[in-house]
Amino acid sequence: MRESNYGFAKQRKYFLSKMKIPKIDEILDSCDRHLVDTSASGTEIESLLTRAVLVLTCSVFEEKIELMIARRADRLNDPAMSAFFRSCVSAVFRSTMSSELAGLMNRFGPDFKRRFLERMQGHDRAVTFYNNIITNRHGVAHTQSITVTLRELRQFYEEGHIVLDFLEETINETYPIA
Repeated sequence: MRESNYGFAKQRKYFLSKMKIPKIDEILDSCDRHLVDTSASGTEIESLLTRAVLVLTCSVFEEKIELMIARRADRLNDPAMSAFFRSCVSAVFRSTMSSELAGLMNRFGPDFKRRFLERMQGHDRAVTFYNNIITNRHGVAHTQSITVTLRELRQFYEEGHIVLDFLEETINETYPIA
């Protein structure tokens, strides 16, 4: 394999996280290899691949978030309530921006929102990168011009996906309901 001009083959950053998503990692690696093998970096092909990976990444993020909520609902050991929660997630859950996730946590109670926000404190870069993925996906969906490269998307993902860890940690805790 030729060395990537992105340098990911030898210098990959792995941030410790439960939410590293192998499917996204594999797709990013495949796109990187394709761009190197075809000398397509900086072309329309890279732009199209980046747009597709943005959409896929957000879709996988949404699936992970819905699964977290479903697992929390399953803790009730009440199949009817669990089914109710699962059916309501899509009606309540509209955006995966970190601010919207905080609002979602508030639906569990103010302590959930507070703890989620506390977990994100001091991780401004990660939160910004996470939100960059969502914002750029929104741009793709609404046919706006985006300038993010595959390399930048990889960096956003590598550093930003810890927001999902913070969400999962918060959902799995038990707080007094105010």
